[in-house]
Amino acid sequence: MGRWSKARPRPAQRPPDVPGEMPSIIEPQLATLVSAAPGYGDWSYEIKFDGYRMLTRIEHGQARLFTRNGHDWSARLPHLRDVAAEIAVDNAWFDGEATVLDADGKPDFNALQNAFDRHRTQSIILFVFDLLWLNGRDLRDEPLRARRRVLHDMMDSIQTPLLRYSEDFAQDPESLIAAACKMKLEGIIGKRGDSPYRSGRSTDWIKIKCHLRQEFVIGGIARTKGAKAGVRSLLLGVYEPDGGLRYAGHVRPHLTPRQSASFQARIERIQRVRAPFRNPPAPDRDQELLWLKPEVVAEVSFLEWTPTGEIRHASFEGIREDKPPRAVNRESAVASASRKR
Repeated sequence: MGRWSKARPRPAQRPPDVPGEMPSIIEPQLATLVSAAPGYGDWSYEIKFDGYRMLTRIEHGQARLFTRNGHDWSARLPHLRDVAAEIAVDNAWFDGEATVLDADGKPDFNALQNAFDRHRTQSIILFVFDLLWLNGRDLRDEPLRARRRVLHDMMDSIQTPLLRYSEDFAQDPESLIAAACKMKLEGIIGKRGDSPYRSGRSTDWIKIKCHLRQEFVIGGIARTKGAKAGVRSLLLGVYEPDGGLRYAGHVRPHLTPRQSASFQARIERIQRVRAPFRNPPAPDRDQELLWLKPEVVAEVSFLEWTPTGEIRHASFEGIREDKPPRAVNRESAVASASRKR
């Protein structure tokens, strides 16, 4: 399945779990965007990997890998599935991030996307950062530091470069985010050391980014007036609390010839007559707009939000086929995640 495939990443239907048995699906815990690190509290910090969230379920010597929406990607990552199946456990759930590292050892999101596009995923590795279940025991109510101690000892015994432990760092968060930005990484993740694992968005996990970057829904394209093909820019939107899709700006995509041809074919399937946006933009004199069903999600970095709710100086990062369009809204950083307990 290429990144422009027709299939849409809707959340998988979760079968009911049997009390006391290992869950069939675990919804991941998600971090809250903040503008600065907390001033106090028991926090640990890790690198924010530029990749796809991936949870691994192991039972009876077989492993399965799930996206954040519960879709089984085991067949797309057979090398990770096979090495995970060799871990010496009766059953387990791991949380982590699938990524590709460049020649300098830094996560490369574009290389990750190309690996999936070309069905050559052997370069994808999995950084594991949490252990949710082990040998019949639910660890989600245990504090993070206790879970990670067990995980660290387990990962020390795994001899493969495909599965790696996500280290946490002792530096103060200001120094760590400065170092991450200097290395052109996406940012850092902070986690409360005394917190349990709770599915869904939480202020017990926070993310501090080096620059503004988030997902947008593609609701149309702009092309040169009179042209039968080609894409000058993608028209982007975010869902508002009332369910309406609001236009939020545009970005010029950077696509390989193969990706461009695949996207052009997709356009033919998802065209619509009316704009999906509640505030559709007007075309420039030399262009025309083509409206699309809001089924594709793009990741975009940008300088800032304007007072009118549009992004400035946008840069295309890639397509996120692992995230459902309806989950895309404007990310707003909170001042601080600190709170006394």
